[in-house]
Order: sequence, then C-alpha cells, then structure tokens
Amino acid sequence: MSQSKMFYSQNKGFWIHEIYMQLVMHYIHQELIKTQYNFSNKQDLVDDLEDNINGICSGYIGLNWEDVIVAGTTEEQTMISALQNVKTTLQNKGAFISVNELQAIATDDWDFKVYYRKPFPTSELIKIIDALIQMLQGTWASTNYSMHISYK
Repeated sequence: MSQSKMFYSQNKGFWIHEIYMQLVMHYIHQELIKTQYNFSNKQDLVDDLEDNINGICSGYIGLNWEDVIVAGTTEEQTMISALQNVKTTLQNKGAFISVNELQAIATDDWDFKVYYRKPFPTSELIKIIDALIQMLQGTWASTNYSMHISYK
C-alpha cells in the first residue's frame, strides 16, 4: 500500500497510506461540491479530489491545496469550515461507516472496493480531518509524522 505525504505549507504535514486519504477525500469532496463554498479555483479543487478518489493519482496522491487555495485569504477559513462540517458529518454517522456505504462510494479504483470490506471507524477519519484543520490553521508542527490508522 503506497504512502504519500500530505502537506500544506512549509513542508509541514504527515505521511499516510493513500487508500485512507482516498476515503477522507471522498467526504471532503461531498462537502465541497455544495454551493455554499466559494474558492477562486473551486473546480480545480473538486477535480483534483475526484482524481484522487478514482485512484488516478495512485503513487503520488496529494492535497495540492497550495495551488488552489489562496493563502492568507478567507479561502483558508472557508476550507477549515468545510473540514469542520465534514467532521460533524462523520461524527453523526456513529462509530463506524458501514460496508454498504463504503462500497457505494463512486470510484474507478478497483483496489478501493476490495480494501474496504468491513466497517471503517469514523474516529480514524476524524483524526485525519483534525490534522488537516491544524495544517490550515498553521498549528501542525511536524514535517515527518507517520499517521497510523487503525483498520485491518
């Protein structure tokens, strides 16, 4: 399983298995396609998330937020708000995301469907979302953290 580094600025971020980022990106995508979010490069952001969810970027998955979010503007706060809404959505699902929901995620990545054959703990996705929020807020300090996700 490939790992990639998720970072936003100053090379601060974390290493994570890509299959977990595909899953979290699905939920971010579901939130960002709502009309309430305005980004100067929103379509690029949405397209990038879709490519990652579909496994097109396997081996080099990334956030690419520095290319689509204008730093130091309200866009960073908008993304933080969106991520907080994703976190709330995940919390409302209860302790686990069901296999039916996992299998219903639209993706062209066959490995994704094979991998997610048992319920996924929402707390693990929330851990990733919290890290992404900290990265945007500038409070994430690590440049070489390896995010362990508890799912087997």
